[in-house]
Amino acid sequence: MKPGIRKILFNWLAHFGIVWVVVNLFTVVPYIYYVNRNGNYLFHDDKTPVSAWEYFFQANFRYDIIVVALFLLLVEVHYEYFFAKLKWHQFATGGLLIGILSFIVLALHRPDALKLSGIWSAAQPILLMAAYATVYGIIRDYFYQLKHKKELQLQQTENELNALKSQLNPHFLFNSLNYLYGTALKESAPVTADGIDQLSDLLRYTITGMHTNFVPLEEEIQFINNYLALQKARLPGKEDMIIDVQINAAEPGWKIAPLLLLTFIENAFKYGISMNEHSNVNIRLNISKGCLTLQVLNKIIKGHSQVKGSNTGIKSTLKRLELLYPGSYKLVNSNTGTDYKVSLQLQLQLNK
Repeated sequence: MKPGIRKILFNWLAHFGIVWVVVNLFTVVPYIYYVNRNGNYLFHDDKTPVSAWEYFFQANFRYDIIVVALFLLLVEVHYEYFFAKLKWHQFATGGLLIGILSFIVLALHRPDALKLSGIWSAAQPILLMAAYATVYGIIRDYFYQLKHKKELQLQQTENELNALKSQLNPHFLFNSLNYLYGTALKESAPVTADGIDQLSDLLRYTITGMHTNFVPLEEEIQFINNYLALQKARLPGKEDMIIDVQINAAEPGWKIAPLLLLTFIENAFKYGISMNEHSNVNIRLNISKGCLTLQVLNKIIKGHSQVKGSNTGIKSTLKRLELLYPGSYKLVNSNTGTDYKVSLQLQLQLNK
């Protein structure tokens, strides 16, 4: 069963269980209390009293409860697939359609239970069901946002702790790099000086990036370019080692989660480069109308561990994608046995 369907069914059962308990609290429980206190019963046609168990059975095992179950299932599907994608008036219209459909099913199953005296008497239950579907979506989203915000804060705290654990004292590190940079210039080693400068920028961006959820897209692109430049500088220029990179200019005005793309690019160099055999890494990064597309392809080198979903870096990145871009990304991995490819499509957010 697909995770999306499993999620809907789980939420539907929980939702139905809560409604079922509430309905019984307002129907069966008051009846039992009333009988115990006053000794008065409802009666069958043959004048025999209706017991509490019979009343419970009548209240819960009838066509009405089937309609309620169907209605709540439609409400869950409506929320899951349309709440985040539609404007509020479109979502409310969808709730109205759910109310109409549920009313039609109820009318077909229990025509005797509906005492319709006009258009308004039919419109009332439909409007109530439509209002329920709409308000339910708003309340669900409110609690989702609270949970989402808490998870983001926990993830941010975890990122900062991990950064602190894995880094030397930043001041000492940058002072040392500045010293090496100045020394390289004095010794007329401009290539080495440029490498040190790029490494310094990488480290500075890594440290500052761990303290925020989003950065301007152009800063992330510059970070990736610096990383790729250092990778090319450290690798020998062998004919059988191909590094093909195409990155288009970043569109201004967009933001992205920092270091989000690095894991996929880093893995390509980690698992796709060998000093002893033919190897290649192909990277394509394109941004068009706020949609970022990243494709990373590398040859699988024998003896290297293959990129797996259990990898810590990949798991952390997937978690960040789910927290920061719910429903706004598509990630596809493919493994042919000789090549490994990652394709990521990401809908960017405006940098306000």
